[in-house]
Amino acid sequence: MGPHQSKTVLPKEPPASAISNSSAVTKDRLKDSGNSEEPKSSTATASGSKLQINETKKQVKPAHINTVIAKTWNPNDPKSWEPEMREYHSLANSDYMLPNDATEQNRLEMQHYVLRAVFKSDIICPAVKELATSPGYKILDVGCAKGFWLKCVKKDYPLAECYGVDISESLVQQSTETSGISLKFGNVLETLPFDSNTFDFVHQRALVLGMPREKFPDAVRELIRVTKPGGWIELVEGDVVIYNAGPYSQTLTTALFDGLHRRGLDCYAASNLLYYAKQVAENVEYQEDKMARLSLGWGSKMGILCGSDARTAYLGMEDWMHKAMGLSREDYRDLVQNCYSEWPVQKSFAQVRALHFQVKK
Repeated sequence: MGPHQSKTVLPKEPPASAISNSSAVTKDRLKDSGNSEEPKSSTATASGSKLQINETKKQVKPAHINTVIAKTWNPNDPKSWEPEMREYHSLANSDYMLPNDATEQNRLEMQHYVLRAVFKSDIICPAVKELATSPGYKILDVGCAKGFWLKCVKKDYPLAECYGVDISESLVQQSTETSGISLKFGNVLETLPFDSNTFDFVHQRALVLGMPREKFPDAVRELIRVTKPGGWIELVEGDVVIYNAGPYSQTLTTALFDGLHRRGLDCYAASNLLYYAKQVAENVEYQEDKMARLSLGWGSKMGILCGSDARTAYLGMEDWMHKAMGLSREDYRDLVQNCYSEWPVQKSFAQVRALHFQVKK
């Protein structure tokens, strides 16, 4: 059964079936776990939402999101180019929404440190932590950008052979050479540039804004193809949801939900990871699952970092979102800033999930 297409009210809490303490680990056999977990819907509407952009500004009432812009926006289309626009990758027919410029790479590095602190390690899977100390252990990072995660892993596991692929050739070319790390162009939605049964461990994270929900199971199958029998796969994704959202965040997230849904993307990627894995359960031995809540701009230094990361990500979608919402760039930036100011008051949080499983062939 595929994802629901019904309208969704933005929740204060994640789905009950997807929640666990950040330190908890659950294990089960995928093939013995009963019916596939029902996926969360990614649809929502912006009906009735009102937005006050700062106290001194006019009231802005975004209409329903422009469906044509939401669905067809392409940063590489000359007709959509503007002097203020960020730099994007040049791969045609890609749904990836975020830029690939220096600002975005800095955000990804900040996000890396957040996730490492949350999950206590760059590699989350306990079995892989032990196995990766072996000489010649082959690790692949899908969506590697400039290879920052791989470089951190290489420091901890110097005997491992590390490989990375990314849809942005420019990022791969910009990466500084590091002994034992090889990066190349590759797209998991097509065919990865490796033979079957090549890697001991395959890692993929934070591709929710470029992975159509209908292609997610096929992408997992492609990861399985390049993984050796008995090897491990680790998926790390976040829901594109602000839980405990206030009025500004409700406005922004509702519009984002609608736009991403029209592009075929899954706003509940974290909550639905187990569902996608179960679509290929015949190739999976068992899984371990960790879910963590990330406070946004409050609670700790880590919460401050998480809030900054989320704000920068929303600003990275400015070119698409301001057009689709019918807002000026200035008003869109004010909306994001008001969301950022609102999160500590509302005690808003995000959710991230790490799912790792062993491949059986």
